[in-house]
Amino acid sequence: MAELVMELAGVDRKTAEDALAQHKEVWLAVDSLIQKPSVSGDKHIPPKPKVHTGLTSEQQMICDRGRWLQDQINVVFSVAHSKTRTPLDDLPQAPEVSQLPEEQQVSVPVESAATNES
Repeated sequence: MAELVMELAGVDRKTAEDALAQHKEVWLAVDSLIQKPSVSGDKHIPPKPKVHTGLTSEQQMICDRGRWLQDQINVVFSVAHSKTRTPLDDLPQAPEVSQLPEEQQVSVPVESAATNES
């Protein structure tokens, strides 16, 4: 994999191996090694707005760690849930209309309007 990173990013073996050790995946390692070229239009792109949450740096760190933990739990739950679901092919098929038993006719006495008036 180091050879692939070397080829894609145009770096030497040690740099490629260090990036792979840090990022664990080829595309992340290559992305970290490739520098985005600066163009004249960059000055017209405004900086990303920063939302003031009112949290201290310690509170923000705790929230970020909690978000990371919740994301990890969601991944585990999603994988476990996908393994317990029944595929649609295994569900019993509904019988066709021709296979259903004939319904029995039931007569229901209806009171006439004349009997309700008395």
